[in-house]
Amino acid sequence: MNVPTKSSILFVDDEENVLAGLGRMLRSRRGTWDLRFALGGQRALEMMAESPADVVVSDMRRPGMSGAELLSRVQRSYPQAVRIVLSGFAEKEAILKTIGPSHRYLAKPATENTLVNSIENALRLRKKVGEGEVQRVVAGLGHLPTLPDVYLAILAELNSELGSADRLAAIIERDLGISTQIMKLTNSAYFNMPQHCTTVKHAIKALGFDNVRATVLLAGVFEQFKNISPGMAAVVDRLAQRSLALGVIAQAIARHEQWSSETADQAFCAGLLAHVGTLVLIANDADRFLESMKQLERGGTTLIHVEECQFGANHAQLGAYLLGLWGFTDAIVEAVAFHHQPSQFTERAIDVLTAVHIGQHLAREAGGSIRSGKSSDGLDEKYVRDGNLSARLPIWSQAIDAIRASWPRE
Repeated sequence: MNVPTKSSILFVDDEENVLAGLGRMLRSRRGTWDLRFALGGQRALEMMAESPADVVVSDMRRPGMSGAELLSRVQRSYPQAVRIVLSGFAEKEAILKTIGPSHRYLAKPATENTLVNSIENALRLRKKVGEGEVQRVVAGLGHLPTLPDVYLAILAELNSELGSADRLAAIIERDLGISTQIMKLTNSAYFNMPQHCTTVKHAIKALGFDNVRATVLLAGVFEQFKNISPGMAAVVDRLAQRSLALGVIAQAIARHEQWSSETADQAFCAGLLAHVGTLVLIANDADRFLESMKQLERGGTTLIHVEECQFGANHAQLGAYLLGLWGFTDAIVEAVAFHHQPSQFTERAIDVLTAVHIGQHLAREAGGSIRSGKSSDGLDEKYVRDGNLSARLPIWSQAIDAIRASWPRE
């Protein structure tokens, strides 16, 4: 009889009493988790070298090796490990410094329920998104959108102790195509800015660092499609507009619910990047992609089913897999992975995932769907029911009427 392997969870802090408290709080999990504790970053790396952990939970501030430095080193040497920041140092700058090396950020004191749910969700996400079939499809693809150099430079700037809007603007301005896209997107009707953005620096301040990061990535990926056929270029351009619409509406839902600014930013990023996997499908076989859209138009099936039949994996799985490789936080990756079918991931409502799933439904209702058709794609009724979301739907719809009115039509 095979005994299931326990997931290894490594907690890192510079205070023994904090580690002891975590051990007591999570005592009930010892049957399913192998709980390990490291006093300081150096000891954590030694323990990882002896036996890599599935999850590393580290505080942020401590003497010697900081949490950001530790998680950066874990990212380089053990990229498969889930990385979680658990810290009372909750200033925005600290969160920015962990965008690259960490998957989740939890503020102290975290309740047992919050900590357990975060770890379990992260482990479940790795299993579902990293399943063998998705890996095989990705490995067999002839072309994947590459990360633009400007995006990698932005990550380096965000992880710098001296990161600033001025330097970010200078980096983005090196790439004329992406600079143009940033300005175009920021000044579009979707954002409804109080005043026209005239410089990249102005756009950065208007959007915020997290949103600039996602917008630059999407703009850079779309830039790689500028030499395709006119007919497919129209499809890609429409996809860019619909991606932006979904990001804005997801963020509007989060703000209307008065969720945290981090949640609202993550909702925007996840909505904006929800269909990056579609670009992967187009890049690898545009003809087969168009055939799948024709099949969808004939009705009686769903987008997810058609893509899985045609390609072996769907755009949500592929996009989430790539975003995970590119270092996006788990909240964004899980929202992208399950924005069509959230009940396949969880029975309870999760803020970012809810915003993107509901946002897509409301965008489709208003004629802003990414593609038209007679498919049976729609709300995940089980997720809506289990999360007690039904009563909120008309409220959210009314809250974004002004935004929907400004969307470009087909």
